[in-house]
Order: sequence, then structure tokens, then C-alpha cells
Amino acid sequence: MAGTAVTVSLAGCSSSGADHASYWSESRQLDIDYDAVLTAARDTGYTVDEPYYVGTKDARGVHPAGVADFDDRFGPEYRVFGFTFFPAEYVFVEVWLTDETPTVTLIDDRGFDEFPVESVPPEAWLIDRLTLAFDISETTARDHVADLREQVAEGTSNPSIDVDASVSFPRVYEAIETERTDASGSETGGDGWYKETSYRDGTRYATVDIIVQSAEIKHEDGDRTYTIELDRLGGLYVTIGLPVGEEIPEDEYRQVLRDMFEDVGLPTEVVDDLTFEYAGSIW
Repeated sequence: MAGTAVTVSLAGCSSSGADHASYWSESRQLDIDYDAVLTAARDTGYTVDEPYYVGTKDARGVHPAGVADFDDRFGPEYRVFGFTFFPAEYVFVEVWLTDETPTVTLIDDRGFDEFPVESVPPEAWLIDRLTLAFDISETTARDHVADLREQVAEGTSNPSIDVDASVSFPRVYEAIETERTDASGSETGGDGWYKETSYRDGTRYATVDIIVQSAEIKHEDGDRTYTIELDRLGGLYVTIGLPVGEEIPEDEYRQVLRDMFEDVGLPTEVVDDLTFEYAGSIW
């Protein structure tokens, strides 16, 4: 998954369709009280636009019930976008939950034009993963595995199937927790995309992609718009939009941002440490 990286790489661009100049910072991760910051922003008179789920207000993915640890860590409106199991170092089975029907895809990330027959995981392992992830019978899982194998035999880069069944994420995550020996999490960088990677004896075993809510805090200063993008896990990203070709003295825009940070309860010293890029136009 390259969601956060893609979002950051497009920082200087706009989805509005209107050409403009912009400044943008690198992303940061802060220890914050997300709800308190948004409340302070509203009380100060800034525009708060929320919730976003990685650049969109479309709450895709699923919000599973019964995962108390996730409710505590990610808030009441998090979404699970997908999860992945790794039967081998370069091979993984990806379950994606962003569409109406979940999809399961076999991927060999060594970049072959066609998925190698020898990279197909053992049938018993695939059946076990499918019956773990979905409320389906072993017979149905076996049929899905046969479909994947047939696609590989016919030649395709990423064999994939749709599984029209309920996803049992609590069961999946319980199995991941039971089998892993270590875990790590990614930074979110303001857009709310979090990837948790689980390891078994030092080898990557599974990943889970989670989206937490994010918001935009905006301050209009004439024809300039200062925006703080903030997510519930403390990811931060700052942009400034202004007319094509216009520039702002660095000390001026940093002071505006310091004032914004102070108003909403964010550490002002972060502003001095941010590095900004500039583009005179998005076209």
C-alpha cells in the first residue's frame, strides 16, 4: 500500500481544478489530543472541515465491531481498508475492503509480468486464510482457490477474486495477534492512513491497513489559505495556497502558522522545524 506516500508526493497539487501557487511542508507525527485541537480551532474561528478519510469524505472500508483495542487506539470512526498475509518473503495474499465486494489478490512483488506458478501458496494454506477471513464454507473456499490457480495457469500478473461474503475481521486480527512475535506501525502524516505490520520471529507475517479520521483547519488571509491537515493519530501536514506566481516571505508565513498552532494548542516550535517546498503553479 502506498497511500500515504502518494498523498505526500502530490502535496503541491490540488484537486480543486483551479490553478494556484502553493507551499507545502513535510509530514510530522505529534502527540496531540485530536478532539481538543479541533474544538480549539472552532472556538478561535478557524474553518474546520471533517471528517476526511485519506483525502475523501467517502468512508470506505469496514468498521468492525468487537475489536476493543482498535476502538481505544483509533477512535470510534476508524475504518479497516484491508489486510495481507505473507506465506513467503516476496509473495502475499491481499484482502481489500474498499469496494462493495471484498477482493482477494495474489501478488508476487518481484515484478514478474505473469504470476509464477511456483509462487502460488499451498492449497491448504489458502483455504485456511479464506475461511479465516470470510464467513464461507471450506467447499466455497476451495472453489475460490481453484479459480485463483486457474488464473495463474492461464497467465496473469495479479490473480484476483471477489468474495461475496461477510468479513470476520475480529477473527482475523485475533489470529494475527496469536501468531505474531512483534509488530510495528507506520506514521500517518496527516492523512490518517496507518499500516500495522506484524512479524513472526523477525519475518513479516501480516499487515493491516487502517484509516483514521482526519481534518483540515483553514485560515483565510486575503487570497491566501493556510491549511493544517491533522489526523486522529497526530499526523500533521501543512499547506498554503495563494495566487499563481505569488510568494510570501518565509518569516511572514511562519509567523502566521505559529499563531495558528498556538491558537489550536499545537506546539509552535514545530513550525520552526518544518521544511517547506514551493511551486508557483500546479500546471
